Amino acid sequence: MNALKTGIYANSLIIPGEDSAHLATLTEEYFQRYRPAVPEQRDQVDILVRSTWTLRRLAAAEAQVWIYEMERGYNLNPNAPLGHAFHNCDRTLTRLQRLVNSTQRNYHDALHELERLQALPLDVAPPPSPEISPESPAPNPQPPPREATQPVETEPVNPSPQFVPSSSAPPPPSPQKAPGNPLPFHIPGSRCPFDPIHPLKWKRCPVCFPKDCYADAQK
Repeated sequence: MNALKTGIYANSLIIPGEDSAHLATLTEEYFQRYRPAVPEQRDQVDILVRSTWTLRRLAAAEAQVWIYEMERGYNLNPNAPLGHAFHNCDRTLTRLQRLVNSTQRNYHDALHELERLQALPLDVAPPPSPEISPESPAPNPQPPPREATQPVETEPVNPSPQFVPSSSAPPPPSPQKAPGNPLPFHIPGSRCPFDPIHPLKWKRCPVCFPKDCYADAQK
């Protein structure tokens, strides 16, 4: 892909004294390095290219400021020509440095945003509801067996000194519920690269599930 035909780069960033071929090479290098796949990623690559090109221009401008002041300076001190020239152009160099600092901040902000976007899945869709297996139906408890009807004795029976256990059977234990399937850590089918260093901190992936990612102990 020729990035010069798809972005802002045709001739809009070129001023007299600059070579458009150098800008084309720089643009191709950045697009080959990061290979943006969606418009949001391409916007951040555009900022990286523009910031890098601006920093190169400002570096050339600084050198030309020194040359200009040293050539136009009247009776420069031969023992300290740089100091004499700086004294004459210190305000210009200060403004130039502010432009450099601002451009560098833009570059780093765009780089961090590009890395964040490329860590996300390309097709952002709501996560599917986790499948939970139905619980096993509880068996109907069996009623305790009825006591057998004792025939009427015609003769008195001496009570036995031994202990006679109750004929009623204890109720069956309550059935245990089948555990549900564990929640998936990543969105099923995604290629999320996030791999936690401390697995106990996360219940789910913070990239796939940003609102439901911390373990219960972290809430």
